[in-house]
This record gives sequence, C-alpha cells and structure tokens, in this order.
Amino acid sequence: MIPTDFRLKMQTIYGDSGKDWMAYVEGLLESLKDRLQLTYDKPFSLSYNFVVPVRIRQERDAVLKIGYPNNDFSNEFHALQDFQGRGMVEVLDYNKVEGWILLDRLLPGASLHSIDDEEEVLSIFAHTAKRLWHKPVSVHSYPTVQSWSKGIGRLRERFNGGSGPIPEDLVLKAENLYTELLGTSTDRFLLHGDLHHGNILYSDSSGWTAIDPKGLIGEREYDCIQFMLNEWKKWEVPIELLRYRTRTLASLLSLSYERLISYGFCHSILSASWSVEDGLDGWKNGVSLARMFEDLLEE
Repeated sequence: MIPTDFRLKMQTIYGDSGKDWMAYVEGLLESLKDRLQLTYDKPFSLSYNFVVPVRIRQERDAVLKIGYPNNDFSNEFHALQDFQGRGMVEVLDYNKVEGWILLDRLLPGASLHSIDDEEEVLSIFAHTAKRLWHKPVSVHSYPTVQSWSKGIGRLRERFNGGSGPIPEDLVLKAENLYTELLGTSTDRFLLHGDLHHGNILYSDSSGWTAIDPKGLIGEREYDCIQFMLNEWKKWEVPIELLRYRTRTLASLLSLSYERLISYGFCHSILSASWSVEDGLDGWKNGVSLARMFEDLLEE
C-alpha cells in the first residue's frame, strides 16, 4: 500500500533509518487495521508523512496519519491537541509512542484553491485564522519565529559568509529586518505555521477547517505570510494582489500593515534559503516575492 515514490523519498532523505521506518509503517498498518477495525483506501499524495483515508468499523470516515519520528511530527502532534475546538480538524484517536494520529475526515474536503473570488477567499482565511489563534498554553516547546529565522544563518554558513544564489542585498536586508521585528515583538500566539489555501478545507459538518499545523510561536502577522505567498502567479500584476491581500488582512484581522509586509519580505528570503538548503531551485520564487514585498515597503 505504500507508494514506491514515497519509499524512495524517505530512503533518500533518511537513509537506512528511512528504510527501517518504512518497514515499521507496514507492520503498524497491519496492527492498526485489526486493533481499530480500519478499512484502508488509496493513500493521499504524500510529502513527509504517510497519510491514508480510512473507514472505522465501516461507520465513520477518517484519516490516518503516521509521522516519521522527528521534531516536525512531534510539533504537529501537540499543535493538533492545542488547537482542538478552535477551527482545527478533530483528533479522534492517537498514540504518540507509536507515532500515529487518527483524524476526522473533512468531506467533501474542497480547499480554498476551489474558490476564485479573492474577496471571499480572504474572508474565509480571516475567519479561520481568528478561530485558531490563541495564547500558547501547552508546556510543549514549539519552534519560534526567531528559531525559524536561523535558516538564513545556515545559508551564510553554507557559503562561508556569502549568500549563494540569493542576492546579497536581499539577504542582508532580511537579516536586519528580522532583528528589528523580533526585537519589537510583544504579542505572541500559537500559530498554525503553514496556513495556506491547501490547508483550509470545507466540511459539511464543520465548515472551513484547518489541517496540518506545524505549530509555531510568534506574532499573528507571521501566520498570514504562507497564505500571501500562494496563488499569485495567475495574476497579471502580482504586486497588486499582494498589496490587496496585505491591506485586506490588516483590516479584517486588526493587524499591522507594515509588519505584514516586513515579515513577508523576511519569510520570502527564509523560504529561498530553505530551498537552497534542500538543493531545490524554488529559491527563485522566494527572491521574486521578496522583490515585490520590497517594493511595498518602499511605498
């Protein structure tokens, strides 16, 4: 049931431990099938976790998620618990030691990608974000925006103080802006960490609901950035879309327009740095977005 391309990806990333984990997942799937009376469907398109739709006792639709044992899955596990009842998909069962979570299946499950009207999309995003955001109450040590920002430092280390393929002026500006923003940050919340179009789904029973949280501590403005960086290339003049999104979200969510733009610039460069770190060419997209945010900063 485990797709070949997913096996290869995990082995490429984690080596022998990835291969061992695949064998573990196969055994766990057989065990959970009997223990929870699950019927498996075809796995979803997989990234770094094994995720498959299931039926529980032929009565209820659900989603089984098995995560590779690392900090990312641990953070998601705790975030799902902390966000319960606050616009997040419901956790039905879990076992942290075994590394699996059973979630409610959101049906029909259309994402925000399915809506073309930008005003409606922004309204749904704002409503979902408002339900999610709250002061951190868990004792779990979530990553912070500050810890994420160190990805730019790793870029410097990789290129002996340089910036590699990313323009030096942009990297330096992001470093300075991060320092300024983090030094003046006062109101920190538990954030989703990856709240974009594909992670907000419609459910007939629950309405628009978030999935796949990363769990991040920071200012609310930062949780808007992943959304703002999505679905912009289809616009003839992308900077107009970016400006409209920023102004609208600042108004709907009572956020700082200036901090939204500044964090947008910083995260674009951070995203580009991550892409370089992973050996991908997505850094070009990050640079393009940073240039647009830079233009907005100068207006």
